[in-house]
Amino acid sequence: MADIPEMLTIEANSVIRDSRVIYSLNNKQASVNWYTATTIMNPKALHLAHLKIFYNTNDKLKINKATIYDARGRKIRSIKRSEMEDYSMAGNATLYSEQRVIFSQVAPASYPFTVEYDYEITYPVLYGIRYFSPYQDTYQSVQKSTFTVVNAHNIPINVSIINLPPNVEMQKTDEGTYWNFINLPLLTEEPFSPDFSEIIPEIRVAPELIVYKKYEGKADTWENYGRFLAQLSSEDKGLSSETVQRLRQMTTTFPTTREKVKVLYEYLQSRTHYINISFGVGGIQPNPVARVDALGYGDCKDLSSYMIAMLKAVDIDAIYAVVKAGKNEHFFIPDLPNHQFNHAIVCVPNPNDTIWLECTSQVMPFDYLGSFTDNRYALLVKNEASRLVKTPEYGKDDNYIHSNFTLLNHSDGAIAKGSITYGGLRMENVVSLPILTRTEQLSWLNSTLEIADFTIISHHFRTGEAEANIFLDLELGLKSYFSGTSNRLFVPLNLNNKVAVPARLRSRKYPLHLPYAFHTTDTLNIQIPAGYTPVDLPQALTEDERFGTYSMQTIQNENTISCIRSFEFKKGRHAPEAYQAFYEFMQKISLADARPLVLLKEE
Repeated sequence: MADIPEMLTIEANSVIRDSRVIYSLNNKQASVNWYTATTIMNPKALHLAHLKIFYNTNDKLKINKATIYDARGRKIRSIKRSEMEDYSMAGNATLYSEQRVIFSQVAPASYPFTVEYDYEITYPVLYGIRYFSPYQDTYQSVQKSTFTVVNAHNIPINVSIINLPPNVEMQKTDEGTYWNFINLPLLTEEPFSPDFSEIIPEIRVAPELIVYKKYEGKADTWENYGRFLAQLSSEDKGLSSETVQRLRQMTTTFPTTREKVKVLYEYLQSRTHYINISFGVGGIQPNPVARVDALGYGDCKDLSSYMIAMLKAVDIDAIYAVVKAGKNEHFFIPDLPNHQFNHAIVCVPNPNDTIWLECTSQVMPFDYLGSFTDNRYALLVKNEASRLVKTPEYGKDDNYIHSNFTLLNHSDGAIAKGSITYGGLRMENVVSLPILTRTEQLSWLNSTLEIADFTIISHHFRTGEAEANIFLDLELGLKSYFSGTSNRLFVPLNLNNKVAVPARLRSRKYPLHLPYAFHTTDTLNIQIPAGYTPVDLPQALTEDERFGTYSMQTIQNENTISCIRSFEFKKGRHAPEAYQAFYEFMQKISLADARPLVLLKEE
């Protein structure tokens, strides 16, 4: 601890004392040697102390060192090989996987302490991108970290360098190229920040030569990388004649391409389910479509290829597409051709109406991708015609929650009856609910609704027919919605769509990132209890051209008061200095939402 600069320990959960990663390439394979010594400052970083080595059964793994030291640098003990568990990475949705992990849990007697690990893995393939960042976690600082690329055979490589600080030392020697990072400051987290890949220093190295089992290719351009992926399915003999005939009969009465695609997509959802199969070239090569047809299961590659084969059977052209999936996983380097992907989907070109299909979900609406694969680069795999495209982006008009409720006051409480409509990215949390059991639906409602002290009288989830949305019809009993005294009642005007105010920050380091636009409208019709009259009708308007517009309008029509609330939220990227204005904008909305309707007893 004594030799760690004090500035690196302030608010740090961990400090990387020394890290050395050596990436070596030859004509047929690659190897990586990892050495790291990390000081764990407190329990928040304990997960970094555990030994975790991910490898494949075909890899050669050698563990050189695993040692634990106390705060003064004195050796506590070494972790023996017999203490290390060797687990399969196969989960509940995986039939078979060659992916494994070596794991050993560390249980410290006190903090701080240091773990030192040294191991190397030789990969029998030359494929993919080697990612390196000096950081391993947030609230971590780096005393020293070095990345070295050894390329003795002069294999053509592409190197992408992102966010490197100015004091990084970079040298080329006879042994290779290395980057040396010294005294990197604490990596913090801030609300509404960009993806960490846009913030942290990162080096990505991708060989242009591909050697993967019996397959070889190039990744010097996206066209050539797509050609390599296309050859993995070149030997697939397609669907049986019986299956082709059945699919033609299923679609013969539907006149348009879109209708035919929808019928076959829903057929896929009804008879297949996702199971990961990672064996041999299974990490990147689809299984034969006839096998998927017979078994009724497969992973994203298998099910996407199967969907394409079914469309081909009815003379519809579709394209296999690979994409980097994951919520907020939009960061991509267009000029680094190689394996930047982890998922496969289907693109169906259609004049003025390109269709995108997520083939691993049994509940996803037709032609809807959601936040898992929306608005990011995808590679259309079509031999020489392979190219990068962007998947659809869901805008303000696509992403919405609309609600309309009527509130009736009773002697034992109130009744709220109405509906909520979810669309676009705002329906993702409810998209599977229509097919769940009643018990599961009630559990979700009871844990999700933001209303205090309610009971569910009735509910019904249904899926929209004309567009991708979900409807919820709901009737609730509210025991204390009308609060106050017999002479003065207070009635909240925002039933169930609260606006969260982000954390207040004294200073901001990263850009303000608002990932997607949306809008909400909420109408609450309140039947005025007999003998009461409103003190006033709350109104509000908050606007900022950078962030959006909020309005609340309350009107009275005889014995009914209607509150119409609207919130339009803009997507955007702003300088760190804009965060204070954003915080104030959201705070004003929250305060307006909190203002109740006040009803006075008539004399």
